[in-house]
Amino acid sequence: MTELAPAILTNDISDFRKKYSDLFGLSQYFRILHVDFMDDVFVDRTTVMPDALDFLKSSPLILMAHFMTMMPQQYFEKAKEIGFKQVIFHYEAVDEPDMDQVIAHGKNLGFQIGIAINPETAVHRLGKYLQKVDMVQVMGIHPGAQGREFIPSIIDKVEELRSLSKTLIIVVDGGVKVGVAHDVAEAGANIIVAGSSILQSPNEQEALESLRKDIEL
Repeated sequence: MTELAPAILTNDISDFRKKYSDLFGLSQYFRILHVDFMDDVFVDRTTVMPDALDFLKSSPLILMAHFMTMMPQQYFEKAKEIGFKQVIFHYEAVDEPDMDQVIAHGKNLGFQIGIAINPETAVHRLGKYLQKVDMVQVMGIHPGAQGREFIPSIIDKVEELRSLSKTLIIVVDGGVKVGVAHDVAEAGANIIVAGSSILQSPNEQEALESLRKDIEL
């Protein structure tokens, strides 16, 4: 079964708290919350970072951290302290010689660990890591902001990944809306991340319901 994971991306802690509160009130529709972190280096934008999110320690949701940052491992201990269970870092942000160390660090902390790839990164570059990670996150847009249009060729990447592994958790993040959600679920995605299509909707509950129905078609 494919799951829906709402995403929070913001550089304002008050806005983060409001978004979290709004989503928590609708958590009957999901169990995973995806939180985006940016450092103004890997992408040209900053967000609230883990050291501001101690209030999430009491969250009953499964917390997934998506680090669009250089040196993502520097945030792992704090993410663990807060209660994140899943951590995703970008293939493009880590030098090849350091990749195994970053994966091992996350595993040693007890995370489900994942690698994200940007739209221009070929799936074959992950070949030697697919047996070492729990998940791969395929970006449906170029990272840095919500609200961009989904790149249709990403469907082919999801299908390629699924053909390589039946057990790998495949996450799709970026540009997901009704129609896209159905297509990526059908292609083999396990988790579909949606940000602006929920939080910028005039009715968040209807947006969640529509995406859930689209996934289940």
